[in-house]
Amino acid sequence: MLRVQGMVARALCAGVLAGAVSIAGAARAQQAPQPAPAGDVVGVGNFAHIVADLDRSLGFYRDVLGLAVTGNIPFGPNDAVAKFGHTEGGQSRVAVVKVPGIAMGIELIEYKDIERKAQAPRFYDPGAANMSMRVHGLEERFPKIAGYPGVKILTKGGTPATLTTPNGTLHAVFLQDPDGFVVEMLDVANPPAGSPEGFVIGGGSFEPAVRSSEQSVKFYNDLFGFDFKLGASFNDNQEMAATAGAPGASFRQSTARIPGTSMPMTLIEFKNIERKELSGRTQDPGTTVLQLIVKDVAALSAKLKAAGVPFVTTGAAPVQVAPGLKIVIVKDPNNLLLELAERGQR
Repeated sequence: MLRVQGMVARALCAGVLAGAVSIAGAARAQQAPQPAPAGDVVGVGNFAHIVADLDRSLGFYRDVLGLAVTGNIPFGPNDAVAKFGHTEGGQSRVAVVKVPGIAMGIELIEYKDIERKAQAPRFYDPGAANMSMRVHGLEERFPKIAGYPGVKILTKGGTPATLTTPNGTLHAVFLQDPDGFVVEMLDVANPPAGSPEGFVIGGGSFEPAVRSSEQSVKFYNDLFGFDFKLGASFNDNQEMAATAGAPGASFRQSTARIPGTSMPMTLIEFKNIERKELSGRTQDPGTTVLQLIVKDVAALSAKLKAAGVPFVTTGAAPVQVAPGLKIVIVKDPNNLLLELAERGQR
């Protein structure tokens, strides 16, 4: 989870590189937006993946995708961490990898000495989440990606797809990492000047799947100060659905920037495809945790408790993890875990 070491290790970058594309916007290029106004939420942490085997996950993100490791925390007892994650008796180890160009990294967390139940999320299951990436050289790197143990290619035909859009063609692939987290890759044939070196040259939107767009938009807007615009209609583009590994499905998206940041977040609701409810706990592989930086975690916790939001943290109250760091974990309506962290002395 979000620890002192992890927070120091994380490099915060301003904005999103131009041209980030997701299923929500694969037909258009985006320019880096201005940060959304802060409120109760003032920033973003990492996209935390609970994994079955940290070494296997690092082999994929570090060795195959080439992402830099910016922090490591070994196994060890930590009563405060166990309390805010409700994982008493267990231990965790953490590695943080940096996604170029965005404020959000990927935090890989493995638990031991506690019962775990793998979730095996699918892209369209409420509570599952993915992150889009802009890459360069997908065709050359793809055999190594597809051949990594546990990786599943979702795109129809098992190879990158060429999508035709009003703005030209896009080369893209959707895949699941060894724990079921979806990685969406868009190949950029001619990276803009100043793009990072390497295979991954940028990131795009954080995209959780939701049970109900109306319910989730209301939850985030009313309780956390987001400004989600409810998706007006479902998209029936079957080329895009097949590329995303959801053949036959229709989808709609509602998009906002995470308050205090320019990081896009897109809520995706699917229909015309069978969906399952996820019930992952903090320690269960396949569980997603979105880390948000908040202004006053005690005040926000009181508001969430009054609204009947479920708490994960033991005692349903913020935990003092270190001087200047208090954390609590709650669940959104889709069982996506939200780790709310207040930094700095008050």
